Amino acid sequence: MPNKFYYGNDFNSENSIAIIWSIDDVRDQLWILNDNEDLKLTLTDEECMDHLRCILDNHDANYGITWENIYQSLWDDFEEEILLKRKTEEKK
Repeated sequence: MPNKFYYGNDFNSENSIAIIWSIDDVRDQLWILNDNEDLKLTLTDEECMDHLRCILDNHDANYGITWENIYQSLWDDFEEEILLKRKTEEKK
């Protein structure tokens, strides 16, 4: 029998499911953003958790949370840096 996982509030792996997003997922999307925009942005563990909390608080339950939500959250947070880099590149 597989392990039983407890999610809190009487929810567990025998009566519900949980989909987990982690700070590693945020960092994976940050790596993609850095690669796409030729940047070297970094986040602490707490800043990654801030992104996850913001995504959780603002997601549309009809669609859930996706990779795009994480990427867009990062893009929104670093929009100034991204646009400044793009503007600098245009001047070259």
